[in-house]
Amino acid sequence: MSKKIKLPSGATVTLKDPKTFKVKDRKKVMQIADETQGGDLTKAMALADALIALLIEEWSFDLMPPSVKIDSLGELDMLDYDYLVEQTKDAQKYLFPNLAETPETEADPKARTANSNG
Repeated sequence: MSKKIKLPSGATVTLKDPKTFKVKDRKKVMQIADETQGGDLTKAMALADALIALLIEEWSFDLMPPSVKIDSLGELDMLDYDYLVEQTKDAQKYLFPNLAETPETEADPKARTANSNG
């Protein structure tokens, strides 16, 4: 089910339910990040942009939606953009479940204590 949110600027955005994503969507997000020139931070930002573009169904801005023109995200106020990035957290966990930090993925089977550095 889609979710309508209000951004700090007052603009509204309708986000897709991440449960509707397909494998091709994961591949597209990864491809955009892989094709981006620059260092790790630039690639991470490209990944965030791609995920936002994938999530947005519609918005109230007088800009082309990012699924059509990803550069539209560059025209947003930083508060709105950062809020959208925060809204991608659940989608990140859904698209990349093995990267999610869980007690199971963080556990060190060789550790004798809870903190393997101690």
